[in-house]
Amino acid sequence: MAPLRIGARASLMSLTQSAPILAKLAPTPMLLRPFSGEGGDREVNRAPLEEAGVFSQEIETALLTGEIDVAVHCLKDAPTHDTPGLTMAAYLERDDIRDCLVTRDPELRLDTLPIGATVGTASVRRTAALRAYRPDLEVVPLRGPVNERLRKLIEHDVDALVVASCSMERLGLRHRIGEWISPEIICPPLGAAIIALQTREDDMETRKKVIRLHDTNTEIEAEAERLVLQQMGGFCNAPLAGYCKTNRTGTTTTYTVRARAITDDGSTAIDIRLTGDDATETAMTACQRLVHHGGRELGRAS
Repeated sequence: MAPLRIGARASLMSLTQSAPILAKLAPTPMLLRPFSGEGGDREVNRAPLEEAGVFSQEIETALLTGEIDVAVHCLKDAPTHDTPGLTMAAYLERDDIRDCLVTRDPELRLDTLPIGATVGTASVRRTAALRAYRPDLEVVPLRGPVNERLRKLIEHDVDALVVASCSMERLGLRHRIGEWISPEIICPPLGAAIIALQTREDDMETRKKVIRLHDTNTEIEAEAERLVLQQMGGFCNAPLAGYCKTNRTGTTTTYTVRARAITDDGSTAIDIRLTGDDATETAMTACQRLVHHGGRELGRAS
């Protein structure tokens, strides 16, 4: 039997989150191929990245040319639109969408950080939210993989970090989390905490192998959030945030879609939140309202 060739970014984070996928696909023979990921985990300025899929182009090219059979993506970093010839064949069950605070002093929280404390993040979304919530803090651009950012914290380059809680948990660093930050304070990126498995559209054999990892609830939320990104012209590091949340009461299921646009300095935000029976329809209506209130232009205003 030919091995299933799986492509993932060559970062500690990507390889760590790929390991459980390999285990779940066993006993199928597999080969894991790491990719450098131009512009991904390298020491580059993420803030001005103004296109979707900048972290996944190399892997997608390998998938299209047949060098690999499956690409592992963090959905928030994947292309907003499906690349012709490729499809998201499976969405794994979603993890915690919240960001978290990591500090040198484990007793400190976002509300108790001293005035002037330095908080490291290269995310436009997080920076805008922090400036809106705690304008007295100094937000410091800090790039690179999570383990490198943690080293900067230990070396006293910054007082605190804001990172994705799912990243800390996947790396086995849950004990380092000082505070899970409410989405009402820092709204997550669309597609947060979702791992997607991408295949060639016509490769039915591989699609059958990975479909057993698929979570239907995550798919509904993921597709609603991708729709918001598509409609709003968003990308991974834009000042655009939101999520789709599944609500279950007895036998009734509804979906709450939140779409939030914010200026880079955090001074102005438009926040739309709607609940409906159909996630896609609710997401489309949320986009229409966000556009109506000027959300598409808001990120360019600063």
